[in-house]
Amino acid sequence: MDTATGTRRRRSFGNRWVLAMLRSPLHRLLDPGLRELRYRGHRSGRRIALPVMYAQSGDRFVVLVGNAPAKTWWRNFGTPAPVEVRRGRRVRRGTGRVVRRGEDGYAEAVRVYAARHALVPQADERLIVIDTTPPAA
Repeated sequence: MDTATGTRRRRSFGNRWVLAMLRSPLHRLLDPGLRELRYRGHRSGRRIALPVMYAQSGDRFVVLVGNAPAKTWWRNFGTPAPVEVRRGRRVRRGTGRVVRRGEDGYAEAVRVYAARHALVPQADERLIVIDTTPPAA
């Protein structure tokens, strides 16, 4: 088995484990800055779920995509696309989009993420901003 395949399998197992935890009552044991992100693949049409670190400001979530050139999932948000964020039983629906340096909202997204995680995006990283609708009362 080559190294890339082995790494993908371990990452896939790790993601499945974290997602199962996020969907369960045990989600409280995980970092509070971790949520499940769900979307439909732009090309494949498949439903995709993956764990992401996020920061929240009101009804807006900010996700930092580290090492973005090595990943492809974030490209589904090059144009605004439907998305769900979930933790436990709380599901928020919204629209996600990549926000690039110099675009409206980029500086605010960096501020929100840096305040939560003390990380500022590097040149090869991307930010996805998700605007959600408030949860039903």
